[in-house]
Amino acid sequence: MSLTAEHALRLEEFPDFVQEVRGHRPFPWQTSYLNEVADRGTWPDLDIPTGLGKTSIIDIWAFLLAWQHTAGSGRTVPLRLFFVVDRRLVVDQAHDSALALQHALDTALPDTVTARVARSLREIAGSGTALESVRMRGGVDWASRWLRSPAQPAVITSTVDQYGSRLLFRGYHTSPRMRPIDAALCGIDALLAVDEAHIALPLLVTATDCAAYQATAAQPEFADRAVKVVSLSATASTGPGRPRHSITSADRTHPVAGRRLAAQRRLTLLDAAPGGKDPADAFARAAESAVDALLPIVERPVIGVVANTIRAARATYRLVSQRDDVDVVLLTGRSRTLDRERLLACTLVTELLTGVNAERAKPLVTVATQTVEVGIDISFAGLVTENAALAALIQRLGRLDRTGDLDLAPALVIRASTQSDQAPIPVYGEAAEHTWNWLTDQAPTLPTTDLDTNTLAQVLPDGLLVNPLTLSGLLVDIDTTLLNVAPPRIPVVHRTLLDSWTRTSPTPVPDQDPAPFLHGLDTTPEDIQVLWRADLQEIDGRPDFDQWTCRMRQVPPHPAETVAIPAAQLRRFLTRTAGADDSSDLESTPQPPEPAPGPKKQQPRMSPVLSFDEVQGEWVPVTEANGIRPGSTVVLPSHYGGHDAYGWVGTRALPTCDLGDFPPAATAPTRIHAPLLALLAGGDDHLTEALTKTITRAIGRLHAGEQEEAVIVHNLLDTLLRYLNRYTDGAYADLARDRLSHLRTVGQWTVEPTGRTERRGRVVLDPDEPARLLLIPPHLPAGQREQGAGVGDESADASSLTRPVSLSQHSVAVADRSAAFAIAADLPTNLIDTLRTAGHAHDCGKAHSRFQCMLCAGDRLLAESLDEPRAKSGMDPADHAARRRAARLAQWAPEMRHEALSALAVTAWLDTRPAHARGTDDELLVHLVAAHHGHARPLLPPVTDPSPQAVICTMPDGQQITVQSGDMGADWSGPDRFHALNRRYGPWGLALLEAVLRLADIACSEEGT
Repeated sequence: MSLTAEHALRLEEFPDFVQEVRGHRPFPWQTSYLNEVADRGTWPDLDIPTGLGKTSIIDIWAFLLAWQHTAGSGRTVPLRLFFVVDRRLVVDQAHDSALALQHALDTALPDTVTARVARSLREIAGSGTALESVRMRGGVDWASRWLRSPAQPAVITSTVDQYGSRLLFRGYHTSPRMRPIDAALCGIDALLAVDEAHIALPLLVTATDCAAYQATAAQPEFADRAVKVVSLSATASTGPGRPRHSITSADRTHPVAGRRLAAQRRLTLLDAAPGGKDPADAFARAAESAVDALLPIVERPVIGVVANTIRAARATYRLVSQRDDVDVVLLTGRSRTLDRERLLACTLVTELLTGVNAERAKPLVTVATQTVEVGIDISFAGLVTENAALAALIQRLGRLDRTGDLDLAPALVIRASTQSDQAPIPVYGEAAEHTWNWLTDQAPTLPTTDLDTNTLAQVLPDGLLVNPLTLSGLLVDIDTTLLNVAPPRIPVVHRTLLDSWTRTSPTPVPDQDPAPFLHGLDTTPEDIQVLWRADLQEIDGRPDFDQWTCRMRQVPPHPAETVAIPAAQLRRFLTRTAGADDSSDLESTPQPPEPAPGPKKQQPRMSPVLSFDEVQGEWVPVTEANGIRPGSTVVLPSHYGGHDAYGWVGTRALPTCDLGDFPPAATAPTRIHAPLLALLAGGDDHLTEALTKTITRAIGRLHAGEQEEAVIVHNLLDTLLRYLNRYTDGAYADLARDRLSHLRTVGQWTVEPTGRTERRGRVVLDPDEPARLLLIPPHLPAGQREQGAGVGDESADASSLTRPVSLSQHSVAVADRSAAFAIAADLPTNLIDTLRTAGHAHDCGKAHSRFQCMLCAGDRLLAESLDEPRAKSGMDPADHAARRRAARLAQWAPEMRHEALSALAVTAWLDTRPAHARGTDDELLVHLVAAHHGHARPLLPPVTDPSPQAVICTMPDGQQITVQSGDMGADWSGPDRFHALNRRYGPWGLALLEAVLRLADIACSEEGT
């Protein structure tokens, strides 16, 4: 569809677009790259030095997508851009850049190029949102999904594991039911841009293989939409024939780019390895000496110190932070999202990111890991770094004088350990040793003993000049393969393996782990997602697993409270096994081999934890180290410790705060529990005791009904706030006070299970919990989405959100929304009709009388008195116990699937050859209905109705079809149908068609329509 001439875009307007959005003109290479993509229709790899704005591919993609739409030609520019980095980031520059672009599009003034780009993108999306900027995250419920529409232009930032596992239908830390949606969004109509691709080559190769298979789809509309791959690295490509785009003389002579390319970075070596000390301690001591020597020399008061491991970074931070003459900040990537956001908001980090004041009273020293190598726009005046592989050192040097304004930008490389079979160099191994040996022939080398400022000042100006203009000359005739970590062996994605991965329900046994296809054959499996809860307590020194499980069901985890930890390190932490934790902020780096397990009686005792079983959908106890499995989600009692405000510590010095009550959702429940509140406030046993008495008294009054619930709750909150206001030193005291203050603004409260409204909050009491309660804020106003943690496709009543909705109303709403999504996604007319029909019929099996009883909270008489069947119960999404009780009273087992009945009814309806379904893909229609909660890929659960009955289902044309519930779960034609549809539309094309219907269903459920 072409816009009017006044709204059309021209390629020559790209510099004006960048000027409006970023406040500066693009570099020459950026404009020439845009023109090359527009001319050829392909995306060459980028061979661009660090510091010249590779994240501008976001602006280039967005402008081309809008330009192509206004031109009226067939769209070849993908709807979604995935920006992937293979490390844990503190600051995600790509995400920040995308957010800035999103804001510019939302607030563009009329008669600007940006306004026309925004208008075009909104037309593509079919909505009022021009662009969404998303950080990919994990999660097992609907609230964890990262895009609401399959037609929405979006920039998604991610790690290799997050993107790659989803592309392969095996999303880490996600529900098996959500995996087809994730795979669709990652694998079709997507542009994959991989930064630092030299260490993410397996993902590039695997994604290219996947694109080749999707390109074999029988339907050309889906073959042409396969994922497109771009490497943002000079040293990595999926093949020798791949086109590359590089800087030219125009960039070298550009007043800004040219200065950055010629930055005066001078490199000197410091050898701290002799002496056989612990590498982390040796680096910390040498780094402090180096900082001491650099302080009087640097031209701006900001120095960066980069270590290879979290342990070395923390050792350095502990040492340097004892000084009074500097300010120090620690940045590591393995931290909980909420902790990271709070750290970024602190004064020192804010100053670091916005530019350090040259007149500040004390120099700022930033101690970090690989997390600062990419994704963060900071500029140090001096750099101290641990010796590493060449590629890593080049990335670190890119944080030194990024603007090229300094006369001298000194960099000191410290060797803290040497390579040996018994003690390899952590993270980089032989590559670091070869790099050091090569550098000693190029740069001056000094011992760290007796290092003084005068000696260093004399040597630094003669250090090795390393910048993008000199680097190519330094590496002439050098075999750089020895200077970098050896590329991993990459397995081939065979068709049979891909067919196996597409089977997400049930998952094949055995199932191929995707890790080798994302990082190569020689790397460790994916990390474990770890969280902490303060209400997992012990009785007489023993865990009460039943209570732990109940409490985790009540308040499910959210992504902002988790941190990714290697399985080996978590086992070592829980068993208190001796050994250095050499975790880094690179993903899936090889870990030291773990000791072979001995006899059971000799195995170290492990502190008990809970792990989430994805198959059962339940939390299960784990008491032995072999139960800590890669890829799982594990919850630890807070008193175990292991994490502080900066991230993963790996020691048990102090308890870890519970952040379970602080997800992004505005209606999240809050646990009123003394140990949790006291820990947040940084209180002691006296505070815990006082809070316990206060909460117990309030609960007693609520049970007794002595006063109105609102009066009791308000008095309780007032008293809790008075206690917490006395404690201001706790790292999270403000979170607790702000939350309680917010709850205090709620005017009405009730203990009734169905009493929560848009004005009245809910108090959840448990007779077995005399000193603990939950407060759930009121519903959001009508029309706003309410996302409840733990609400997903697993439970029988998976969509009980906000308010009761009739089956006919919901069916029409989902049909219309599915068609709207399909039109916006530019799908063929016959598929739009198929999706509209599937949306109308998808829930017709809910007419089963016992399912209706469950939707009426287990009240059979109420169900029988309804004028028409319900689609949504309106039960409180936060009250998981009430929903399970309703299913039990209605005798509806979770394994019984209403979509199985719906698929039976659609099949019988199609046998009558209805005119309404003429022109649709009948096989696809049956599959979409059967798979709309993530099952039937290729089989529905083989569970039949133990008490069969006739179910009358109303079809899209008003015809009523009767099916027998005893036949549900026995669709043995499903596998053949699934295989045929995968060949017809491609694996990711079929998943996309499912995603259109399912995202429409979820959106309508959340809105209460």
